[in-house]
Parts: sequence; C-alpha cells; structure tokens
Amino acid sequence: MKFIQSEVPMRFSLFLPLLFVCALSIGAGDLTAQAASETPAATSRDFTRFSAKLPAGWDGEERTGFRSGNDEECMLILGLKDEAEDNYRALVSIFVLPNEKGATSENLAQDLTQFQADATEPQQDGHFWSFSGEPRTQGFKASALTRVNATKDMVLIAIIQDPENLGALEVFDSLKGLTPQTRELLGK
Repeated sequence: MKFIQSEVPMRFSLFLPLLFVCALSIGAGDLTAQAASETPAATSRDFTRFSAKLPAGWDGEERTGFRSGNDEECMLILGLKDEAEDNYRALVSIFVLPNEKGATSENLAQDLTQFQADATEPQQDGHFWSFSGEPRTQGFKASALTRVNATKDMVLIAIIQDPENLGALEVFDSLKGLTPQTRELLGK
C-alpha cells in the first residue's frame, strides 16, 4: 500500500508540467489563429481580361488601346504603393499586344533584353520565356523579372519588380485569363 501511495504523487507531479505545456501550446495556437484571422487575406479582383488575387494594400488599373488605340491592346498595372501613395514598393506590369511580326516567345524575349541593363540570357520557365535585368526606362527603379509568351495572334509581356519581396511573383502567379486569348497566353 505504501508503494502505491508514493506512486500517486509521482504521477501527479509529472502530470502537472505536462498539463502546463499543453495549456501553453493551446494558448499559443489560439493566439496564432487570432493573428492569422486579423491579417487581411488576398482578395480576387476582376479586370476586363484578367483576374488576380491582390494582397492587402495592392491595387490595379487596366487600360486598353494604350499604344495605338486598338482594343486588342491591354495594359494591366498591379502594384503596392508606399503609405504616402507616391511611389511603388512592388509592381507587376502586364502588356497584351497583337503579335504583328509573328514572333515566337523565345525570339521576343531575346529582343526585349536590349531594353534592360545587365539582362540575363532568356530561358524557358514553364509556359514562359524569362530573363532578369534592370529596365532602362522605368518609373519604378528596381530590377525586374520579365516573362514573355507569344501565340500566333497575341503576345504577353509581364515585368515583375519586387525588391522587398512583397508578393509580386505570387500576384503574377495568381493571374487567371478571363478571355480565351488571355487563358492561352497564361497557359491556364
């Protein structure tokens, strides 16, 4: 009987720290869940030709016919501006244009490297041809990842600039085409 009585306090003394650790773990999980629920999630935003998931603070603007007045042309700018709304902190610029010269994705990417300083050699990157460099003419001074895809009728050029890793690549990857042409250009 004495043996059993000494066992009980021992089990009880081991049980209390275990209970305390479990209580702290559950409490931390509640705090983590609460913090995650307070962080704004990305919201889906539809434009004429694309849909994108934009994280909190990101916005977008679309213009058609921006180069020659042709409605087939589309420029979509998705960006995150600083608190003063004066400058971009991250930017995704997407251009959809008629493929007037019948260029291939590889040839178009190679031609576009001349517009960037220190451009890398274009390489196939999934559905796109991609290269990095520093755009020579830019309103937002940051290195860029450029992705290019061409069909026989249209070309898509995406310039992704995100020096602080604020989600620009994820925004680009979230794009969905809303027309047959843009779905084909995105490969989705």
